[in-house]
Amino acid sequence: MRFIDAHLHTDMIEDVQLQKLVMMGMEAAVIPSPHMFIGTHDAETVLQLWERFLTMETTTAKTLGFEAFTSISIPFFGVSRADAERCLERMPEFLKNERVVAMGEIGLDTGTEFEEWLFREHLRLAGEHDLPVILHTPIRLAPQGPVVTPRVFEIVKEEGFPVERCVFDHAAEETMDFRMSTGGMVGLSICWDKMPPEVAARIAIDHPDWRDRLMINSELGGMGNDYFMVPRVQLAMRLFGLDKDTIDAVCYRTPRDFFALPVD
Repeated sequence: MRFIDAHLHTDMIEDVQLQKLVMMGMEAAVIPSPHMFIGTHDAETVLQLWERFLTMETTTAKTLGFEAFTSISIPFFGVSRADAERCLERMPEFLKNERVVAMGEIGLDTGTEFEEWLFREHLRLAGEHDLPVILHTPIRLAPQGPVVTPRVFEIVKEEGFPVERCVFDHAAEETMDFRMSTGGMVGLSICWDKMPPEVAARIAIDHPDWRDRLMINSELGGMGNDYFMVPRVQLAMRLFGLDKDTIDAVCYRTPRDFFALPVD
């Protein structure tokens, strides 16, 4: 079955694993900028990363058999405010590239003053360039999740950004009702430290009225993870009795249409 991975860090994955994903049915992927860097980095590092996304990553993807699109942002861990400001000045020239289909991942993790400032700046630019956003929220078991996740929504509203153009990513079972109440898309990140495949499949099966707002992704960035998380969700959906057309709608057509990807 075909799928689009709506959050895949291809820059952290070996080519051989990416081609295995293609053989499993991946036809396209959205590559977000990471929400954090390990260590401290300057503005030039961020700009080089964006350049890589728009050149080598897209070219390599075509070589391996899938279409790569990108979602750029400034990490809110590992970059100083001064370097973030320099990146913000340069960002508009990158946002004009046809391969940039969103801004992200942006948002909050611990909710610091710097995170909130940068989040608002990102939303402002996304609005000016008519781009949807991929919102980082605390992961499934993060203790700050119940407090920080609603704050992400509050800032979106305060900035006047259209919530229907937001993916509230990294959903946990405990926050599903709240996320759905926002009116935005809800990202189910199927990853070792986030949501198991069978849980995601049951959410899609048990809540038919949610299906057109679910965004299945692997949030995959290597580090020994299972590379086949989205196919595992599709398999679980089939084993639980969901029909193939509905699986295709959730795992392929929804991300294609939300990000306006030029794929069939």
